[in-house]
Order: sequence, then C-alpha cells, then structure tokens
Amino acid sequence: MNITLSNGRIDLENLNGIANHLRALSITNKTLDNLKEQLSASEDKNSDWYRRTTVAHKSWFWMRCRICERLSILRQEEKELNKMRARFEDEELLKLLRKEVTKSELQVIQTIARAKATQRLEIILNESCSSGEER
Repeated sequence: MNITLSNGRIDLENLNGIANHLRALSITNKTLDNLKEQLSASEDKNSDWYRRTTVAHKSWFWMRCRICERLSILRQEEKELNKMRARFEDEELLKLLRKEVTKSELQVIQTIARAKATQRLEIILNESCSSGEER
C-alpha cells in the first residue's frame, strides 16, 4: 500500500496497522531531519524560501504528532488483544486440563501455579522498586 499522496505528504486517512504507521513515522522523521538541516544551513532567515520551509517543517511536525498518537492507540489495542488472547488460551488450557486430571490434582496444580505466579510478581515488583531507588 502506498502511504504517500501525490504531493509527497503522508496519507493519514488511509494509514492502517502498526507497520504502515511505523513506515510513515520513518518517512516523517527523515523529512523533518532534512528540513532542519536546510533551515540551519540557510543564511537568509527573512527569505520567502525560509518562511515556506519553516511552515513545511511545522506541518510535518504536526503530521508526526498525529502519527505518534495513532501509533500509541494501535499499540495499546494490540496489547489488549494479546492479553485477551492469553486469557482465552489459559481458559482453554484449563478446560482441557480438567478433562485429564482429577479435581484434587487440579487443585494441587492451581495452588502451585498461584504460588509460582505470586513469586514471579514479587520478583518483578522488587526489581521495579530497586531500579526506582537507583534513580
């Protein structure tokens, strides 16, 4: 899919998916870097060219902000889908496990799983707290 319009700008309306947004962000960043370079090399800051290039820079910066906002939303949606998928997998695994083991065996397995999950959570929380103290 072509993500640019005939005038070279990003087609924000037709961007879909994280990959397209990342490509658009890359194009936008390269364009902004190029415009910054041109502006910093210019000696005549009062010329029409300089003003037009400054306006173009502002426009591309605005476009970059929109792309980043939309990319953030897409990433959050992807995280939520992954959590939902993991929960569904866990539910299906539990259904299958219930068919294979007795109720008492399942309770023992659940107790062990909870203990291990709690232990992992405590390790992560301790690492988080200790890294926060180092700052």
